[in-house]
Amino acid sequence: MYQFKLPDIGEGVSEGEIVKWHVSEGDTVHRDQDMVEVMTDKVTVRISSPVEGKVNRIMFAEGQIATVGSPLIEIDTGEEQKLENDKPPSADEHVSVHEELETPHPHGMILASPAVRRIARERGIDLSVVKGTAENGRITLDDLNSFTPEKHDKLEKVVQPVPEKAESHQETVRAEEVSGSDRVLEPRGLRRLIFDKMTRSKQVMPHFTVVEEADLTRLMDSVKRLSDMDTRVTLTSFFIKAAAVVLKEYPYLNATYNEADKNYTLRGEYNIGMAVDTEAGLTVPVIHHADRKSILEIAESVKTLASRARESGLELKDVQGGTFTVTNVGPIGGLLSTPIINYPEVAILGVHRTFQVPSENGVRHKTYLSLSCDHRLIDGAMATRFLMKLKSAIENPEYFLVR
Repeated sequence: MYQFKLPDIGEGVSEGEIVKWHVSEGDTVHRDQDMVEVMTDKVTVRISSPVEGKVNRIMFAEGQIATVGSPLIEIDTGEEQKLENDKPPSADEHVSVHEELETPHPHGMILASPAVRRIARERGIDLSVVKGTAENGRITLDDLNSFTPEKHDKLEKVVQPVPEKAESHQETVRAEEVSGSDRVLEPRGLRRLIFDKMTRSKQVMPHFTVVEEADLTRLMDSVKRLSDMDTRVTLTSFFIKAAAVVLKEYPYLNATYNEADKNYTLRGEYNIGMAVDTEAGLTVPVIHHADRKSILEIAESVKTLASRARESGLELKDVQGGTFTVTNVGPIGGLLSTPIINYPEVAILGVHRTFQVPSENGVRHKTYLSLSCDHRLIDGAMATRFLMKLKSAIENPEYFLVR
């Protein structure tokens, strides 16, 4: 009897919620067949079966939380278990995080580390035609270096299509009727993660919020002209760039809190998270090294990450390492909000809807900016100075020509 345990997915993940089982007790499961989807506080991963056999028992129901190393499922393989399963397998062995869904092998899952996959993408190499020389056919960097594309140009690439839309099984709540028309809602999936993270943020960090008005007239004119030039630049792109640059003058706002040690890490990178509204709930993909990117590069990252988030296609690297967050609720509406800090970061910028104000020179387009901070590290004067500097950059678009 083979007993599969929740693997160590990496990135400090210690537990995961069972989002959906693709098999049931009594089913026959094949090797590399999708078996279960698990949601961590980083991303949702799809795990395939490492063996073939009959599902004897499922240990965790959908919606339950399992820790790394916990047995998830028993599979009757028809023979004595020969695989070493005393420790949970690594993420590379059985975990598919969208990246592996795009390159299934005709004879089974492609085994390769994230680093090898990244290098293969950069070189334009299809891993399905590379022969792995390591254990279990795992592809190594040496295999990539010795690969000759000419020998395989006639091989047909096999690609499993990625679903166009997120499946409806990723419920945000589980509803249970109690009496009459009343229902009890239990947070599940992404909504549970939001529940836990927001609770921790408010319980641990004493919040305060500073609000300032900003004139977006010149910036909106710049965005329109850029749009006429067939670019995908948006207001959000400018706010992300401005935040990344201004943070260099205010390092305390570009920090993360270490709860165990009761101290802070002033981050040397400027990785700006952007809140994305999806059907399953709010998620925050990260634009890494935003200070080094041009407005056009940031705009492309915004478009790509927002699309992945809404299609449940984010990878681990897309959601890790954030140092500061920008949330733009303007497209939806609302005059003003006081956003909750994206724990363990220490500050978050809220951007709101624009409104028109008559002036001597015509109509001006304005908005309110709100900055929420951890008051234990950041005082009101520092937060206000940061916000005024960011306001100045936004109101004078030529600022971005030299940044």
